[in-house]
Amino acid sequence: MEKKAWYNNQDIIIGGGALGILTMLVVPLPGFILDILLVISIGIGLMILLTSLSVAEAMDFSIFPSLLLITTLFRLALNVSTTRQILSKGPAVNSQVIEAFGTFVVGGETGLGKYVVGFIIFIILVIVQIVVITKGATRISEVAARFTLDGLPQKQMAIDMEQNNGAITEEQASKKRERLNQEVNFYGTMDGASKFVQGDVRAGLIITAINLVGGVIIGVSIRGESFIQAIDTYGRFTIGDGLVSQIPALLITTATGLIVTRSSSVQSFTDGFRDQLFKNSHILYVVGGILALAAFIPGLPFISLMALAAMFAYLGYYMQKAAKLQVDLIEKKEESKEKDKRPEDFLEEIRTESIVVSLGLNLLPLADVKERGLLLSQIANTRKKLASDNGLVIPPVRIMDDMEIPHDSYNIKINGVTIGDGIIKADRLMALDHSAQIDDPVPGEKFTEPTFGMQAIWIDPELKNEAETKGYTVVDPATVIITHLKDLILTHAASLLGREETQALLEHVRKSKPTLIQELAYDKEGRLGIVQQVLQNILREGLPIRGLPIILESIANNIGKSTDPNYLSEVARQAIARQIVNEYLGPDKRLDVVVLEPKLAERLSKSLVDDPLEGKVLAVGTDVRRKMIESIQNEYSRAIEEKRNLIFACNRYLRMAMFGFISKQLPPRNFAVLALEEIQDVTNVGVAGQLTLAQSEKPEEEASRVGA
Repeated sequence: MEKKAWYNNQDIIIGGGALGILTMLVVPLPGFILDILLVISIGIGLMILLTSLSVAEAMDFSIFPSLLLITTLFRLALNVSTTRQILSKGPAVNSQVIEAFGTFVVGGETGLGKYVVGFIIFIILVIVQIVVITKGATRISEVAARFTLDGLPQKQMAIDMEQNNGAITEEQASKKRERLNQEVNFYGTMDGASKFVQGDVRAGLIITAINLVGGVIIGVSIRGESFIQAIDTYGRFTIGDGLVSQIPALLITTATGLIVTRSSSVQSFTDGFRDQLFKNSHILYVVGGILALAAFIPGLPFISLMALAAMFAYLGYYMQKAAKLQVDLIEKKEESKEKDKRPEDFLEEIRTESIVVSLGLNLLPLADVKERGLLLSQIANTRKKLASDNGLVIPPVRIMDDMEIPHDSYNIKINGVTIGDGIIKADRLMALDHSAQIDDPVPGEKFTEPTFGMQAIWIDPELKNEAETKGYTVVDPATVIITHLKDLILTHAASLLGREETQALLEHVRKSKPTLIQELAYDKEGRLGIVQQVLQNILREGLPIRGLPIILESIANNIGKSTDPNYLSEVARQAIARQIVNEYLGPDKRLDVVVLEPKLAERLSKSLVDDPLEGKVLAVGTDVRRKMIESIQNEYSRAIEEKRNLIFACNRYLRMAMFGFISKQLPPRNFAVLALEEIQDVTNVGVAGQLTLAQSEKPEEEASRVGA
């Protein structure tokens, strides 16, 4: 690594400067070096003042509090050095800057009067700094710091809402949070740093008094000077030293006031001064007219007032002309736009968010970070877990307040359609009895849990420990909404996977499998849609697509044979068969399946037809359909009683058609249809039931039904 030269290393320069300031407090300095440092102090003050005028926001000058401390210490060190020079050398002081300020400020005064004038000017500068600028800047700093801290939670919540709504990216949200923290730290440090300015002014006043009193005492008692001579000598140097230290202090104090008043500005002070103070030409004309009339008042300076009146009149004319040119330019642009203007398409009006959670008035605290709401953080965690567990990156979830729904209600929309809702008690906890065997229930309000339709109760938060001890599962209101949201997302996952989302997944795989994506050539006409439909078919059956490279490998290997998405879906399922089976294995690693009666399987195979919309479907008669539905419902009831997964097994040619048929009869994601080829490698398989067309009714019941 190449080393920097010392003069290019800012750390060395700044560190050396700070060490030099501390050295000035104890080491005497020769006059010419002292003059250079005094001029540097004035130059730094001017630079800080001009910088504060040019920044648009206070945060653009974030180093100002630290700079304020360093410059204050620098001026105090200079005060100590000049005091040492004045008291130790007396008439032999060889600082041209101090002598020039001490001589120039009193003008043509003679005798002791010139020192009275000098001290009056010095005192006026000190009073202006302490009473007007410093006090005002300190007060503004205190108020700005308090209001910034008070508004911090709302600003953080706004950033979280924007991120969850998809208005900004995670990187943009991180930058906004960092900017917000810097703003809080800035106003907090400015509140303390403004105290340095007050102390600097008071210290300058005390040091000036010491210079004068100490100088007179030393001159009269030690050097044998007369009182008048001592006043003449030390008064001149004291005034010069006081002014040369207070002028940069006044500049930096003014800069402090400017910085702390920039909090709500969006442009620099100079731009705002021009645009706001001189924008209205009519005001300039009025000011010019008043000054012109004042010129005719006896005793007032006619020429000066008329000159100022003419200047304001010309300035008004110039601003009016500039404004007219600006208006003409805008009109030309509008005319140009009018020529190219097309009818409004109102496309924004038909835009729908992928996922929207609307909250009633009483549920808004669940999304408020200030109120310790957990909804936003839980949504972020849910999106992350869905991505890792299912391989599906769902779009940002938008949280909205909806005054049209009941205050304790929420609803969930996917692609603009309401697919779920519920009623929540934001100030209660939900207690769920999974076993339904608790003899001593806790007091609460009964309701139906929105996700699985189970009976639960709302309890007071103080009863949480008691409820958990009795065997209840206790969750907070935000978790109730999140559980419902996650279940609905998994149920409708296929509809959330559009072309853009599919392409994003493929581009992610390209980073690790570039050859696979190149061979797949999804950018060819129609291929992206084929891949999308295959993935949608897998998601539609409640299966994850986290093994995406394997799925894409199978598509790439077979897309030359057929471009039918249903065929490619079955091929892909064969490739991830082990992953599919693992989703349904019981705790004992056993797979219990419901098979088709051989005669029924043969009959259904012959009834397969191609539907242009759904692919392979079962075209069976009404009687067969009724008996199949009855048999399916019976197996569903048995699976619930035996607390096992309901899994149907058939050959791969029937599998997709069977899933389509059964999905119209049973709740989604409450069953699975596997191909026999997918479970052939499973060693622990049991037959839990059989779908048949056997008549379930008793003979006498059937006879009476037929007779009727």
